[in-house]
Amino acid sequence: MYSSSQAIKPADAPAFRSSYHHRLREVIQPVLPVIVLLSVFGFLFHNLLSSHMLFQKADGLYSGGSTWGDLAWHLSMLSNFAQRGWGAVKENPIFLGKKLSYPFLPDLLSAWLVRRGISLQASLIWPTWVAILGSVAAIYFLALSITKSTFSALIAPFLFFLNGSIVGSYYLWQDYRNSNLPLLTFLQHLPRDYAHLIDHNIHFSNIVADYALPQRASVFGLFLGVIVVQFLWLYWERSSKTYLFWAGCALSLLPLVHFHSFVALAVAAAFLFLIELYQEAANWRSILLSWVAFAAPILALALPQTIWISPDHSAHFFRIQLGWMAGKEPVYLFWLKNLSPHLFVFAMAYYVARPKLKTFCLAFLALFVVTNIIIFQPHDFDNMKLMLWWFLISCIATASLFENLRRRYPQGGLAFSLVLTAALVGTGTASVYRELHLSWLMFSSEDVGLAQFVKEHTSKDTIFLTSDKHNNPIPCLAGRRIIMGYRGWLWTHGIDYRTRERDVFEMYQGSDRASALLNQYGVDYVLIERDKARDFHENPRFFLRRFPMVYSSQNFIVLKISR
Repeated sequence: MYSSSQAIKPADAPAFRSSYHHRLREVIQPVLPVIVLLSVFGFLFHNLLSSHMLFQKADGLYSGGSTWGDLAWHLSMLSNFAQRGWGAVKENPIFLGKKLSYPFLPDLLSAWLVRRGISLQASLIWPTWVAILGSVAAIYFLALSITKSTFSALIAPFLFFLNGSIVGSYYLWQDYRNSNLPLLTFLQHLPRDYAHLIDHNIHFSNIVADYALPQRASVFGLFLGVIVVQFLWLYWERSSKTYLFWAGCALSLLPLVHFHSFVALAVAAAFLFLIELYQEAANWRSILLSWVAFAAPILALALPQTIWISPDHSAHFFRIQLGWMAGKEPVYLFWLKNLSPHLFVFAMAYYVARPKLKTFCLAFLALFVVTNIIIFQPHDFDNMKLMLWWFLISCIATASLFENLRRRYPQGGLAFSLVLTAALVGTGTASVYRELHLSWLMFSSEDVGLAQFVKEHTSKDTIFLTSDKHNNPIPCLAGRRIIMGYRGWLWTHGIDYRTRERDVFEMYQGSDRASALLNQYGVDYVLIERDKARDFHENPRFFLRRFPMVYSSQNFIVLKISR
């Protein structure tokens, strides 16, 4: 209780309120930009994830855009983990008996949520949404640490997430002119993703459309990876090996989360080490000891994860291929098409950057050069997952350039920066806007009914013979193992499926070897799928004469294999 002498007098009230408001501003002002960023990106990604992650409609579960493909792979892992528990991480759910060589922790987290009673859709949406917002906040603080500018830190996430070559905008304008539609009508039904035009050899696509949405592991890797880069930058700026140790610890969390980010940042760190060694050769012992602090947690924590997750068929993953996906096109022309005006703006940003930032950028530029020489996986496109780290640092350097222009030329510099920003993000914005309007049926009500029957009437360790349809409800929703799933994924994972493919065809055809093969693979149930009957030469009569039918619907028949 205050005494009368301590009470605030009416005359002092304005001063008290002024002091209170001042303290409130001091608290709010530093976090207000982050709140603004999280509000904008939170609203955007909530809408995108809600519509793309098994959105429920009357006729089934919907997805859309690029998510419609890769989501099924993550569902196969997630559902398998949820049904069979921790032991399921040892085996590929769509290629029986093969080691799972894929970063599985994000899907294992969602599986744990499902086992705790969270819906399948919610288990997909909320961890991804939190990881994306964490990435946005981490990029903001990294940009703030590098540029010392709130303006630069605010603009950096937009430059990164809304990327897209301005050449794509040219094709957008062409399609609009040829459509004879009103502009708003055309924009609501964009026929193509103008940041990813394969026919025109434009492959450096929009990060939201082709990474943040379809590739769940990438956003978790982005969040942890930005923390790694933050520690590397603090070391680069302050020369304290403590920061290198924490960078190594953070990097060691990545192999089971997002292996491409682990590789990319390990390569960039190696180039930072070489640059520092070159610049301060006289102090090589001290430099070496500092980087030992970085390497120690990697050897202790990341190496066992890498051995665990590394495929036993990775020898053919690496190959020399100049110019990434340039093909027969000259490399310089390929990159002008894929990164205009980014390359010119990035070069300008590098030219005016202060020395510390310039050498830091140089290590990530070297990473970009390496990815233009060496392909790290069977699917060439996956190299972009490594390039994104060079792109992120270049976006932060560009945001710093815009801040310098704004300070040096308050009006003209700001206007010029805004024009450049529009050129950098215009195509990417159209790509993201298109994703907001895409909605495709992924699992029909019949698919959902089949999956529910399988979960309720078959053992969790049951093995099914199915087609390789990527959105097959047996692995995706029921969480059961199958003999051979979508061949496109098996190829990108480096799995030679040719022998297994022939065996699956023979089993479905009811050949002389069919019974022996069913026994060899331990098949418990066969799924006859009407839409795949021709592709897999299915012979329902062979199975119906020999095995009891336990489920049927308009498009599916399930038969139990008795031995």
